[in-house]
Amino acid sequence: MHKLIILTILFLLISGCKKTINEAPKSFPDENRLKEMALKAIAGDKSYNDSLSELIDYSKPLFPNFNNLTIKKIISPMNKTFFALILECPNPVYNRFAIYDSVLHLILIDKSLNGSIRMKTFTVNDLQFIEIDESFLSKDILECNKVSLYRIESNVLLTLRTFTKFITAKNEYYQIITEISPERIKTNLASTKRSLISDKSDIYNYDDYQKKYLSQENYFTNFIKDQIAGITSTSYKPEITKENSLHPSLGITKAADTMLNLLNISSKSGYYITIDEGWKEIKNINLAGFADRLKGDKYYNPVMGTNIFIAQLPKGDSAEIFVKTRLHNVTQGKYKVRFTDKIEQRKFYIQYFEFSCRDRKYLMVFEASKYTYDKFKVIYQDIINSFVLEC
Repeated sequence: MHKLIILTILFLLISGCKKTINEAPKSFPDENRLKEMALKAIAGDKSYNDSLSELIDYSKPLFPNFNNLTIKKIISPMNKTFFALILECPNPVYNRFAIYDSVLHLILIDKSLNGSIRMKTFTVNDLQFIEIDESFLSKDILECNKVSLYRIESNVLLTLRTFTKFITAKNEYYQIITEISPERIKTNLASTKRSLISDKSDIYNYDDYQKKYLSQENYFTNFIKDQIAGITSTSYKPEITKENSLHPSLGITKAADTMLNLLNISSKSGYYITIDEGWKEIKNINLAGFADRLKGDKYYNPVMGTNIFIAQLPKGDSAEIFVKTRLHNVTQGKYKVRFTDKIEQRKFYIQYFEFSCRDRKYLMVFEASKYTYDKFKVIYQDIINSFVLEC
């Protein structure tokens, strides 16, 4: 009888211990824990950097100091928890804006931010946004401000990026957001002295497929690009641009991994092209119709019905050896670009480009569905313009 009582008590004690262990509260990350992990990743601890989905690029020299590290916890309208991280450094190539979910899965990372970076959240018309403001110098003398709006729902997506301020020695120019709704964002343009943009306004309509606010005019951005292009002076202060995200201050001269939106494809073949996560790629394939004469890389988007093929041409050859049409349009900048007009072939539009620098040449074949071409024309133009050739 005594043995039975002892066994019963032992059973109850063991059961009780198991219940206590099973109901122990789980440890979830918070702002302090994430900041601690980021600091260790910055210091070179690979295990923490891996846990943060390679927040820091260890292929570059480690940076000894940074200006600011900010972590913000955000609760979405759908009651999801996100953590927003801002890392601001003296050299912008190390700048980071990253979003993690409640278990530190990476949602997005942006490596294209310049200068001083500030973050805030706001809600308007039942829409919740993260706002990132950049303040930086271009060409060392032109003061620029840029805003990026990330819309928070079940996910976090970049929905608008545009300039908001531009200051030269002679004038100050502003783009002021006056309206935000689910359908559109409206802005007013102004300057301290009368200018080409005075009293203009712009409308960024929301594209439900791309999940972005897009303008057909882009008055302010195009105006600033023209102004910057007119400055011929050399820039010595580090700045991220589409052509070169790494400055010589790092001892690296080739173009690299700036993330203009979400994904920059870095090719070992000697070129770089920026596409988003909706694209797929196939390396080292034959282009249909060229048999075994030309191998390259294919990027395709099955939703858009679009294919882009890029291949290096054999030394001494030109695009016309492989393409049965003359590339009669020519532009000359950092390197020479020859291209055709848009060619209609059955259900597609085709366009050929030849990029050349010294003795290196690349052929780009662009193929898009006629039925979706107008809808995605701006995206196509941005992708083609993002092509960077190492030379």
